[in-house]
Amino acid sequence: MTTATNNTPKMKPGAKMRVISLCTGIGGDVAAFRQAGISHEMVAMAEFDPLAAAVLAQKFPDIRNLGDITAIDNWKDYYGQVDLLIAGIPCQPYSAAGRQRGTNDTRDLSQEVLRIVKTVAPKVILIENVPQFATVDEGRPFRAFTNGLRDSTYTTGHRVIDASDFVAQRRRRLFLCGHRGDAGTSPDALLALAAGSTGSAQAGGEAPVSPSSVFAGGTAVLHPARLGTLMASGSGMNRAGMKGHEMDFLVVQEFPERGLVVRRPTPLEALRAQGFPDNWLDGLSFRGRPLRDIEKYRLVGNSWPVPVTAAILSQMDRHWMNPD
Repeated sequence: MTTATNNTPKMKPGAKMRVISLCTGIGGDVAAFRQAGISHEMVAMAEFDPLAAAVLAQKFPDIRNLGDITAIDNWKDYYGQVDLLIAGIPCQPYSAAGRQRGTNDTRDLSQEVLRIVKTVAPKVILIENVPQFATVDEGRPFRAFTNGLRDSTYTTGHRVIDASDFVAQRRRRLFLCGHRGDAGTSPDALLALAAGSTGSAQAGGEAPVSPSSVFAGGTAVLHPARLGTLMASGSGMNRAGMKGHEMDFLVVQEFPERGLVVRRPTPLEALRAQGFPDNWLDGLSFRGRPLRDIEKYRLVGNSWPVPVTAAILSQMDRHWMNPD
């Protein structure tokens, strides 16, 4: 393991990693910390979507939800209080589904997140978005973002990682990480270590899936071996009609005395395809009623691939936060 030669302050031995989470969704970053076994303290979360905020309030009642990050003017209060800032920047301005308007899209929060990083000055950052974040408008928004980080003394790197190397879902996402000062292991090397931390990927085609992987006990999934990319719209999961690409969500399952049945994945299977624990949405409600299936699909599709994030956090903890 690389030994840090670093001018970035390190955590005290046995200390919890202090975290601010932006655009938190349903707490996929918390699930990743737990999966990685990293002791952490959520200093604050920030999620303004009413449905996701309702989930956070019930799952994490003791953690403050700051709400809309564009409406907060006291970020300076968190200066020096944060080890890691983690954010899933909204992807709509950069994804094909959002017409790729980049910084011309009012939903773009990249510059707002950059402003927060500069104000809070966390030791380490982890940002997630779609791969097109680096290419839309000839890469100008991405360069503005990374140059702004560099000007604030952060060393950064990025890598596109496909969740299908970790779970039964095709989901390519760009992960950008960085640290203040010199932390020994470069961000690009760290992301490469995280991406190579699983050897579970196999070629597509007909494949059985075990209970511990993605689908329920005793299920043989004949097509597809991996689901398509789960989306916040619930596309392919809950609508009566299906477009061509949504065929990736059809599952063929054999039932005793009924033979092969073609069906869509259940909300539980969607959770597993993102790597969440089975009970992540159990017992939760919205506006006085239990969560509906379409709401669960939306929440899960808008979240992190948990095992990918856990792999990155593990490498951060090992190389940057608590190096030998």
